[in-house]
Amino acid sequence: MSKGIKDIKMFNLFTDIIETLKFRGTIFFSSDLSAPWGISLEKRKYPRFHIALKGTLYVGADNTSNVKANEMDIFMLPKGDSHWIADNPGNKKLSSSQAVDACELGSPLFQIGPNTHRIMCGLVEFDEGLTHPILDALPTVIHVQNVDHNSIIWQLIMLIDQEIRENGIHQNPSIDKLTEVLFLKILIQFFNENTEKYSFLRAIHDKRIHQALMLMHQNPQHDWTLEELGSQIGMSKATLVRHFQDALNMAPIAYLNHWRRLKAYNAIRYTNDSMDKIAVSLGFTSGRTLSRALIRELGMTPAEIRHKQKREGV
Repeated sequence: MSKGIKDIKMFNLFTDIIETLKFRGTIFFSSDLSAPWGISLEKRKYPRFHIALKGTLYVGADNTSNVKANEMDIFMLPKGDSHWIADNPGNKKLSSSQAVDACELGSPLFQIGPNTHRIMCGLVEFDEGLTHPILDALPTVIHVQNVDHNSIIWQLIMLIDQEIRENGIHQNPSIDKLTEVLFLKILIQFFNENTEKYSFLRAIHDKRIHQALMLMHQNPQHDWTLEELGSQIGMSKATLVRHFQDALNMAPIAYLNHWRRLKAYNAIRYTNDSMDKIAVSLGFTSGRTLSRALIRELGMTPAEIRHKQKREGV
């Protein structure tokens, strides 16, 4: 199987996850900077990433070594850990809120002297309390190096940069949509380049485990058993469970139930379908059974989820 076909299949899998979690991307900071400069970012519950458009910079996060990023490198903090970025690790760091507010007021910081750096910082949010095993398994810092000028990733970055220069960074739906695609492509490139480094990536890239994931994603309403899943992908029950556990730190049926609840949350919040209709479409025996499952995992009743949708005007 060619790498291109693998990329398409991985893209489809992660597109499904991102669409179900309702990822919302945006660029929150983009600026030319003059050294010395440093910015600190507090812990958040969603992924953030930084792109070195010009100049070499550093990123540091709790319990990790400082990472040096060359021009055209990207680094991402998929779990939202607190961190800092600077042209030199020893620099004083101002809070990101100060830097963002200054840009919004038309008086950007770090502008004394010639421009030495240009950075772009983005994030993707999703509803609080939701998660996915693949996202949970990611490392604290992802470093994507040697991005090619002709790659889709760099073309997306250039499109976003051009849109920022022409139409500004705020309330720009074009930037938001491009950022979501960029986030997905960065993840795919990281997965492809680090398959041998992480056991969960090796397992996800395994054709049979990937096939099992897609079977559950495409047919969550089916009454899957370990026997049937194993038969479909050519694995024994024991091997399937072991590989799944290595990849996602949970058994296949536990993953299926978690995925069903995520899909249910999505349907309750973003559609007007009845609980019974949603339940049957996802393999639950009734709306009441689904309601109990959501309370156990998310701590919210369907009424609270739907009220959230109305309150926020989604």
